[in-house]
Amino acid sequence: MNSGLKQRLVGAIVLIAIGILVVPSILRDRQVEPVSTQTLIPDRPSRDTMVFEAPTAPENIEPAPEPDTMFMPEDDSQPVVDSLEEAQTDPTEAQADPSPERSAPESEAPEVNTDEGTAWVIQVASFRDPDTARALRDRLQGEGYRAYVRSASTDAGAVSRVFIGPKVSRSEAESTKAAVDQALKVDALILRFEP
Repeated sequence: MNSGLKQRLVGAIVLIAIGILVVPSILRDRQVEPVSTQTLIPDRPSRDTMVFEAPTAPENIEPAPEPDTMFMPEDDSQPVVDSLEEAQTDPTEAQADPSPERSAPESEAPEVNTDEGTAWVIQVASFRDPDTARALRDRLQGEGYRAYVRSASTDAGAVSRVFIGPKVSRSEAESTKAAVDQALKVDALILRFEP
């Protein structure tokens, strides 16, 4: 055979082989696959509904007080001020005249609390402006104290009191009071915590 004819035959065979391999894949890509409309999700199981009765409150339990009135000692012996500077006292004045209601003698203060449920809080200051009280609370929390603010209505009007605690022993409350008094130059009160 002629070499030109051989080349033409080989070329035709190669083109036919390429066509056999490539054309079906091109046509297959253009075909639209039918979408199955049958669901594989099982039917909803049958279940019985249960009716629960409303709970009944025990007869011997009082309802809890409102959160703003909880943990509010009734001691009004601390002056109400507008700023922390007004609450600051002269350290020699605070040391010279300790009132008996503010600090108990060492013999009465147990190291570990023996009364079940008795705890102590430190009332740092009372402010007319709630923003000032919140600022002091944030400052005390920044220093690691568990401080909080409670609002109350008194003869002097609405006041916001800043507390630290509760502490489980009187001696722990006294040491916290001493540290706060020295840091803020105030005369804080130690009060019984009554939830």
